[in-house]
Amino acid sequence: MNVKYLVSGVTLAVAVAFAPAATAQKPKDPPTPVTPPKPVNPPAPPAGPSITLDAKPSTIIFSGVTTLSGRVGGPKVGSVGLRLFQDTTRPYGDSYRFAGKTATTDPNGKYSFAVKPLVNTSYRVLASTTPPVASPARLALVRIKVGIRVSDRTPRRGSLVRFYGSVFPAHDGRTVFIQRRTPSGSFRTVVRTRLRDAGTTKSKYSRRLRIYRDGVYRVKVAGDGDHANGFSSRKSIDVHR
Repeated sequence: MNVKYLVSGVTLAVAVAFAPAATAQKPKDPPTPVTPPKPVNPPAPPAGPSITLDAKPSTIIFSGVTTLSGRVGGPKVGSVGLRLFQDTTRPYGDSYRFAGKTATTDPNGKYSFAVKPLVNTSYRVLASTTPPVASPARLALVRIKVGIRVSDRTPRRGSLVRFYGSVFPAHDGRTVFIQRRTPSGSFRTVVRTRLRDAGTTKSKYSRRLRIYRDGVYRVKVAGDGDHANGFSSRKSIDVHR
């Protein structure tokens, strides 16, 4: 009996030892994400007409001329009729009026106007495209025109020299600054006076200044709402003993 059970136990142990191991299950790969198709954008509509505007020079001296120019762009532009509008009152932008000037673009859409503003003026150009298009605004500044003369450019040291001249347009009562150039190159006011009446189109000034050394001088008239600051040309005075 003991031998029987022993043999049976050995048989069972061998059977267990050589039994095939259970197959391990591999983890499943995550599903590959599905990339959605890219949306198909509708074609962009054709660009509409456009117009540019520039002013050169943008600041002129009273009685000077500036050129307004630009280009009309867009599909099949061709020759386009243009009208010029202006606003001379601050704040600019709410009182544009027809300036009495018209033009036509060249085959490339370019155009220009020559204008002679008498006061600071904002301009816009309206193009007869389909639909009509207006340019951005451009401001042309007009400086007061200041003349300068001196009674003696080679005075003796300590002499009185008279500075005088005319200013356009008339600005009766405004302050005149007679200025001398400093070693750094800037100008410093040495004496003031006021503009006096000289008719409907101009004002005038006159002021004597005692001169002790060589110097370079100019005259400034401060601007107002209609005009920018005006500066005369420069005058050199050479003092001698």
